[in-house]
Amino acid sequence: MTATVQLPIHVRAYVPSGNKPKPGTRRPELPSHWSLVFDCETTTDEAQQLRIGTYQVRVGSRMKEQGFFYDPDALSREELATLRAEAAKQKLRCLTKDGFVETVFYRIGYELRASIIGFNLPFDLSRLALDHNPARRGMKGGFTFRLSEDKYQARVQIRHINRRASFIQFAGKRVQRVSRSERKRGVRRGAKRGHFVDVATLAHALYSRSFTLESLSEFLGTATRKHASEEHGKKLTPDYLRYAMTDVQATWECYCALERHFDRTFGLKHLPLGRIFSEASLGKAYLRAMGIKPWQVCQPDFPDAITGQILSAYFGGRSEVRVRRSVRQVLYCDFLSMYPTVCTLMGLWRFVIADGMSYRDVTEDTRAFLERIDLVDLQSQDTWKRLVVLVQVEPDDDLFPVRAAYGEGPQATIGLNRLSRDTPLWFTLADCIASAALKGKPPKIAKAIAFEPGPPQTGLHKIEVPGGGKVDPARQDFYRALIDHRQVLKSRQADAEGDERDRYNVAQNSLKIIANATSYGGFVEVNVEDLVKPLESLCFGPAETPFPVTVDKAEKPGPFFHPLLATLITGAARLMLALTERQIVDAGLEWVLCDTDSMAIARPEGMCEAEFYRAARAICDWFEPLNPYTQKGPVLKIEDANYRLDGTGELEPLFAFAVSAKRYVLFNLDAEGKPVIRKASAHGLGHFRDPYPEKEAPNGIPAPQVPLADIGVRRWQYDLWHQIILAAFTDTPERVDLSYHPAMNAPAIARYSVTTPMLDGWFKSYNAGKPYARRVTPFNFLVSLTANPLAMPEVGQQGRLNKKRSLRPIAPFDSDPEIAASRAFDRVTGEPVPREALKTFRQALAQYHLHPEEKFLGGGYLDVGTTERRHVEALAVVHIGKEANKWEEQDVLGFDPEAFPSYGTTAEDGERLRGRLERAVAQMSLARVAKLVGSTPFKVQRVIVDEEIGYDRLIALVSSLTNGGQRRVG
Repeated sequence: MTATVQLPIHVRAYVPSGNKPKPGTRRPELPSHWSLVFDCETTTDEAQQLRIGTYQVRVGSRMKEQGFFYDPDALSREELATLRAEAAKQKLRCLTKDGFVETVFYRIGYELRASIIGFNLPFDLSRLALDHNPARRGMKGGFTFRLSEDKYQARVQIRHINRRASFIQFAGKRVQRVSRSERKRGVRRGAKRGHFVDVATLAHALYSRSFTLESLSEFLGTATRKHASEEHGKKLTPDYLRYAMTDVQATWECYCALERHFDRTFGLKHLPLGRIFSEASLGKAYLRAMGIKPWQVCQPDFPDAITGQILSAYFGGRSEVRVRRSVRQVLYCDFLSMYPTVCTLMGLWRFVIADGMSYRDVTEDTRAFLERIDLVDLQSQDTWKRLVVLVQVEPDDDLFPVRAAYGEGPQATIGLNRLSRDTPLWFTLADCIASAALKGKPPKIAKAIAFEPGPPQTGLHKIEVPGGGKVDPARQDFYRALIDHRQVLKSRQADAEGDERDRYNVAQNSLKIIANATSYGGFVEVNVEDLVKPLESLCFGPAETPFPVTVDKAEKPGPFFHPLLATLITGAARLMLALTERQIVDAGLEWVLCDTDSMAIARPEGMCEAEFYRAARAICDWFEPLNPYTQKGPVLKIEDANYRLDGTGELEPLFAFAVSAKRYVLFNLDAEGKPVIRKASAHGLGHFRDPYPEKEAPNGIPAPQVPLADIGVRRWQYDLWHQIILAAFTDTPERVDLSYHPAMNAPAIARYSVTTPMLDGWFKSYNAGKPYARRVTPFNFLVSLTANPLAMPEVGQQGRLNKKRSLRPIAPFDSDPEIAASRAFDRVTGEPVPREALKTFRQALAQYHLHPEEKFLGGGYLDVGTTERRHVEALAVVHIGKEANKWEEQDVLGFDPEAFPSYGTTAEDGERLRGRLERAVAQMSLARVAKLVGSTPFKVQRVIVDEEIGYDRLIALVSSLTNGGQRRVG
């Protein structure tokens, strides 16, 4: 095994699409005092056809009207009679679906500008549809739904953002919105876009956690609670109809509670609830409330070439495993508000409020700075203010974040590895210092650029923040002010009791959300949109000159896009981790894992526990001079998981078992040597449905001693980690006993929804010839199952050997795996899929604890112990766009190379790669090269001679060739 690998590396690039924010953006129109709350109950098959719905119309809090609506084709005569009788008994309206759409949905929701409220609103809206098409223009990638037979009625558009949020709006009506006389006077009137509030999305944004309607109503303490029902899809009864009406009332009460919390806590009066999609929505609203103009509005003529160089230095957070699949005692520590802290240390708030920024060459100064800087200098806050520098380096076995496809698959990951490249690349000065600290030598600098903020913008004004604080953005560092105020509230919370204590807790948690939301995410926000037609543009990356590209996806910068800040913030956070690593090494200690803002320091064999704690505490103390806040204390904090559960404040030996990045568990051992889990990761498990409910947890596994919410997992995930820990203490740690619960033998199911036109297209064959109400349509909840390759049916063809037929198993949604499996069908053919052709939970999870850490040596499936950084020789630079696009879908559906923009390589890199391939053929023969890379002579020759062949094919061939044919390309 060699530590050197030749790979193409991936860097972020900038491709202008003409979508920069424009000045003078109008505030969004606020909804009227009317509200329409509705909820749908459906059939339980794959079509999920509307059966009945319930709704309330309110003016303010006063009930104006409520009732039922129904699809006549989905109810029997007897059920319809039951529905009408119950409506009459409760004095409620009873409408057909079409009647509800015309007389309530459009009259109240559209004409009267009501807030249209629901829980998981995309599902309920799509139940009202008569048909749909892919959306166009700004909503491309989403759907346009026709709800009315009246062709002049506004259609509803929904574009899925992520598993928690969707953009929803009315499409413009096909009518003239202004009269002739108004047109002569130059009057313009925009389309009514509506006001849609998904309560599930709003709750997650305000509390930074996910809820069901049942758990949300309990959390908020509403008078009406959502309760489970066993009657879904069964014959309608009066009890079920009352249950349905309770659902819509619970949704309304949750909405009111969230509205009160938003008004009292955040005070953003001009932000409609329907425009809150995430914590980032709150962050951007605070920036607007302070009167801050976006950087791209202040400085629209900033050179695209420098923007490309800045983005090429962006790598996000560092997440790695150093000691793999080995139980080690650790002290688990994390940094105090990492991103707000590094923002404050570098003085980045000055850039946020600046009227643009300038830049200058500081190459010689930076070279001298890197030569003389030492660890003591980095304990000075003044040093961190000098890190607003971008550096072009000629990497020669230097330690830098390297984004590459390290494994056999195409998906790229980022690892801090030894990098060599014969042409220069851009990194932050913080990354250069980190490399020097860990390698013992500074990298070779070709060029360095320092950035300075322009004068403060005019028109900035004070704002109130949760807990009664006020911040003046022109005179205070916003991030320091938020953390200072939060620490004051936490101190008050500790001395308070009852409701007062709860109020302080809500306020300080809200400040945490605001600090995180304004200190990073919005600066790197890019929304990927499919283009109606390909666009000719230029790709700006690390090179001095751009190259032409044709793209079918546009990257639209968010309103507060500021790539320099995002790049500097994450670079500084990586430096914090690198300094921790250096302190660990100098102290003779080890480390098991790091994850963005945390690190697990490990006790070496032979070191006594007291000496370990003393040395580890000294590492935490080393960072104290970097505390930029009024209340002094540790910057690198010892986490609560390290302390005894009895509240004595004494340290309890904590152990870590890490598999790969973001896949680890921390635990104590009780008096009998059994694990007591303190913290665990659900990474790689979140897409699975629970094999069994918490109330049916196995008796053989001790119940958690820490709340599951604090551990970070659901009960079945806790049980899985418990078994992994037990196996780790045996002679066969790779063999985890997954027979601890009968449900582990049930077929593995994952929930997913038809959220994009691509997924909708999967069902084209299945839907053919069916009426719309019986089709699988957008936002249907389905269950994805995994075909067992060993049980695939064989398909015979005349004159050829039988071959396995691939199955694409889907089932109507059901939380019970056995019921879901009994209804499984192939999404293309519609034919039933037998249970024996499906993977069980045991099979699907059998290698979870062996997942490789491929970016490092020693990170293979069965490898145990310390991993080693690779030496990456960069074959070429692949320019990519937003790499995190649609990862939620890919958890279930597999890696999709079309999910994010990829712009290719420069012509120079392409020629060099073809030259390597030509030389290999001349030395070894075409046939031998083709065999080595797992391709055919024809395909290899075509790549050599045809420059129109995609760069991805060329890179795959050369990458496989240079690594001994290990990366086969087919």
